[in-house]
Amino acid sequence: MGPIELTIHEVAYGGAGVARHDSQVIFVPFTAPGEAVRAVLTERHKNFSRAKLLEVLAPSPDRVVAPCPLFTTCGGCATQHLAYPAEINIKVGQIESALKRIGKITEPVLRPILTGPEYGYRNRITVHNREGKVGFLATDGSTLVDVPKCLLAAEDVNAKLTVLRSRPRPRPHYSVRADEVRGEAFYQSNRPLAEPLRRLVVSAIPDEAKNVLEGYAGTGFFSGALVAAGKKVVAVESHPAAVEVFRKEVPGADLLEGRFEDEMENALGRLASGPAVCLINPPRGGLSPDARKLLAQARPWLGILYLSCDPPALARDVAALGAFWKPEWFQPVDLFPRTAHVECLAWLSSRLSPDGSRPSQAGR
Repeated sequence: MGPIELTIHEVAYGGAGVARHDSQVIFVPFTAPGEAVRAVLTERHKNFSRAKLLEVLAPSPDRVVAPCPLFTTCGGCATQHLAYPAEINIKVGQIESALKRIGKITEPVLRPILTGPEYGYRNRITVHNREGKVGFLATDGSTLVDVPKCLLAAEDVNAKLTVLRSRPRPRPHYSVRADEVRGEAFYQSNRPLAEPLRRLVVSAIPDEAKNVLEGYAGTGFFSGALVAAGKKVVAVESHPAAVEVFRKEVPGADLLEGRFEDEMENALGRLASGPAVCLINPPRGGLSPDARKLLAQARPWLGILYLSCDPPALARDVAALGAFWKPEWFQPVDLFPRTAHVECLAWLSSRLSPDGSRPSQAGR
């Protein structure tokens, strides 16, 4: 089949534009809503196809010239062709769509998105090394693109990348990290938004909450601030490198090493008396089935504060917890501008009545 002309209706989560042709959905990367494009199919499946953009016939007013010469070749960015306000609107729409379609929330309350700089924000990047090239995988997922400079990375990270490229490199992968990112543990990678995000999470916890049970606590990025705010924190983390950093940097918290699913009941027993909140920040796939079962129960908490890096997973988990936890609001956070990813902070309040009785299913 030769090239076909398509009209882009929306941008799906993942960054590709969505068109319809012969009653089938077709995903076309690097396009914008309202655009007429010429494309050629690259993959055909039963319910959808993928296509490669050949030409923009009628560009969107939101289309801009991408500043990176490697854009559309390097697989790191997905939205450099869009004006940043348009990217933000698209990401908020994707969160809302997931909450309605997957979470079955008729009218989700979305707060204004938290944003920062479009470029130069990352305090670490992971590059591949082979055949004399140092860089990122291409959009095909296999070819390596040589990247002398990443526009998403902070200047000091790019300076370290330059040094790495100038030396012999025996390893296949390298984590290029700013000085503040120590060891192999996970750190928030958006330098300008790290502190605003921390303040956002701390301020979202009700003043009357004296205790915080934090799952997937990492290196204590939130726990340290919560302890400083006078909260009793019992945290759970499974990654050994993160545990090591946490114990050095947040001595005032009670840390349990292990999976959240395995340690949650033990952590509950360590909380002090008084109102409590559960804070969770799971990996991209969201909560595991076991974690969802543990949280989808009556618990003595004011609510659950859930920081998600995947809107579909968040919507699925919110739906699974709906019997006892009511979604009150959702706060989008664009920690990864120019990529297809977006974070969202959600507050789920307890549906338990004051006497602790089982809630009604009505009203969700």
